[in-house]
Amino acid sequence: MRKLKMLAGTVGLLALLGLVNPAFAEPSDTQQINDYLQQGMGDSVSQVNSVSELTDVDPNSWAFQALKSVVERYGCLEGYPNKTYLGNRPTSRYEFAAGLNACLEKVNELITAATADKATKEDLATLQRLQEEFRNELAALRGRVDALEAKTKDIESKLFNVNSKLDASVVMGVTFGGASGNDRVFQLGSAGSAYGDSQVGQLAGGVVRGIPASGSNTSFVARTSLNIRATFTGSDELLIRLRGVTGQAIDAYFPGIASGVGSLFYGLGPGNVAFDGSTPNGRTDGSAAVSFDKVRYTTSFFNNSLRLFIGPRIDIFEYIDTNSFANNEEVDFSSGFMINNPLITFIFAGPGGGFDWQITDWIALRGIYIAPNGGSAGSRTASAFAQPFGASGLFGGSYTAVGEIEINPGKTASIKLQYAHIFEQGAALGTPLNTFYGQGFNAAVGPSGNLVNASGVTDAYGVNAEWAIFPQFAIFGRFGYGNTRINNVASNTFVPIETTTWQAGFALPGLFGPGNTFAAAYGQPIRVNNGRLDNSGLTSFVPTGTEGDVEVFYRFQVTDRLSITPDVQFYINPVNSNSSNGITVGTLRATFTF
Repeated sequence: MRKLKMLAGTVGLLALLGLVNPAFAEPSDTQQINDYLQQGMGDSVSQVNSVSELTDVDPNSWAFQALKSVVERYGCLEGYPNKTYLGNRPTSRYEFAAGLNACLEKVNELITAATADKATKEDLATLQRLQEEFRNELAALRGRVDALEAKTKDIESKLFNVNSKLDASVVMGVTFGGASGNDRVFQLGSAGSAYGDSQVGQLAGGVVRGIPASGSNTSFVARTSLNIRATFTGSDELLIRLRGVTGQAIDAYFPGIASGVGSLFYGLGPGNVAFDGSTPNGRTDGSAAVSFDKVRYTTSFFNNSLRLFIGPRIDIFEYIDTNSFANNEEVDFSSGFMINNPLITFIFAGPGGGFDWQITDWIALRGIYIAPNGGSAGSRTASAFAQPFGASGLFGGSYTAVGEIEINPGKTASIKLQYAHIFEQGAALGTPLNTFYGQGFNAAVGPSGNLVNASGVTDAYGVNAEWAIFPQFAIFGRFGYGNTRINNVASNTFVPIETTTWQAGFALPGLFGPGNTFAAAYGQPIRVNNGRLDNSGLTSFVPTGTEGDVEVFYRFQVTDRLSITPDVQFYINPVNSNSSNGITVGTLRATFTF
């Protein structure tokens, strides 16, 4: 009888404390469902048969005997599956009402079965008062639980797989740009931007042509991405991405600007090919062909500090050369040049694999191997087939192997030291040899050069640094140097080609509101600084000018699912030509995530 009085007195005191506290706003239905699902996946409670089962209850604690009495006499004490009680965790009025209701029902069962001491009038009065006091909460709780269970069953019936989830993003942009009057952007046919209007480039077209800077159109660009993520062990992930791109960036009119990786990385470039490689045959009528442009599997090895990844198509910049302020074309800089070092991530997608090892809190090591034609089963030559290409496959053709070590001198600072070894087999690949050096490379080598057997070997070195000096102010930058050797070309001798690229900028996170960001950056895309076709020095790879790119944006976070970003870019001496007039590109971008 004393135990019953103790329980009733304790319950009454807790009820009194609950009454004097302000009531919290009721959670949304979505939050209820999330809590319910979370509870079902591992945070559920279960009946405790002995208080000694609870690992976090000290036998010497003042609460031990009270809990012991409740569990042994009334059998209405519940703990968590991991054998803890979490006695210090705050309790809501609804949780308290649910626990009280369980104990009251147990007490009523005991009284009905005549297996407990008879209750006094005072005990019954106390129980009646408590029932009356929590009548509204209990009724509301029953109704909310019933509604929640109905909604949860409806949601579960529509899930295609309980181990998988779907997330997506849509990027829309209206872009315009160019210049006025008689301004021109001078380049050589389809020559690459690395050597611009150099002598070797002139071998491709003979005459430098000027594109009228006022001839570009305003265009609508959009990219839709659907990500399916599945887990099989809880610590791994299989990612399958479907993506489609529609609409051209201004690069389709001015090919070669921004290192040839796009003023809008999420748009279509020359030939209606998406800069991210997802859509090879894009359209400009608003529709988009959908492709599986990323499939990769990631899992931990020994522990979560070492992650391994492999797949038939992975993105190098998901693991290498990341940056907190310049790495996501959906929400920060739009230019493909500004979000990565174009030398380190030159071959940025294809079959391969790698690892990400967080050695300590302040140092990490990463490595990746990608073969752009790693799915090819053989090689062929121009003499045997209409479409020539050189050796390929996972290990027989072009590839890139990149290593990166990250050092964190502080919680808000990071320095990444990078090395990339790029092997390019055969001009028939076109990409990357011709993208890097342009069609002028074909003309420079000549018909006797045997392009199928030609290869280019590049060793590139990079630095990526960032520092959030204050929460509202950060600086960042990248630098890259490359040395390229051309091999197996019988009729010509090449002096090694040296290239550089760099960028630097600052960001103001949280400007005028949480989630907003203002940022600006200036950089030099890939430019050849040294290199000749032969030792005579008559045919140089060095262009007449140096392209300089400026990009400024302000991201306004409308909601946690929608952002609006005006973006402005300036191109000085486009395509590394002193003869080129500057052009301006403006974009209004909206990004939806769900």
